[in-house]
Amino acid sequence: MLSSLAMLTLLVTLSCSGDSDSNNSPTTFSVNGENYTLLSSEGIVNLVSPNAYELDGNSYNRNTFVINGTKGLTDVATVTFDLFVKNGESIAGVYQISTDQDEDTFTSIDNILGSDVRVCIGWTSLIATTKIATQEIESGNAPTGTVQIISNGGNIYTIKFNGNFKNINQTSNIPVNMDITGTVSNGL
Repeated sequence: MLSSLAMLTLLVTLSCSGDSDSNNSPTTFSVNGENYTLLSSEGIVNLVSPNAYELDGNSYNRNTFVINGTKGLTDVATVTFDLFVKNGESIAGVYQISTDQDEDTFTSIDNILGSDVRVCIGWTSLIATTKIATQEIESGNAPTGTVQIISNGGNIYTIKFNGNFKNINQTSNIPVNMDITGTVSNGL
């Protein structure tokens, strides 16, 4: 009897510890050294364009991942990644961020997509923070590096990015560090 009770206690302990591990997914990301927590609902949204982009007989689906976080009651951060992936390929993968486009140089989207199965368009990927109490707003685009999307099954994804967005005032960078996991909802 005592050994049965010990075995039952061990099983309950192991099953409970497994449950708590699944709830410890990272849900905070950093913008300019300040931590923002994903919204519990609609924290990560995938906006899917209804029209594919056609290039040399290949179709590319456009997905915009929108990551929304808050800090306290008054600070908000939104990060977006504008992703193109060849039709039939998984959204999961590593996306090289194209920053070939700026106000002085034009690179067509055909040239950017022509060499990759998946790519993130930098000039249409954005960062914005708003601090309501101090009325500070900061925004930028053209992130550097890569963004990685990992499928964890179902609608649960991990998004990894560690780099800088170009501040819209062009005098500084906005550092962003994220390694977050959450349920991705589909936008309209």
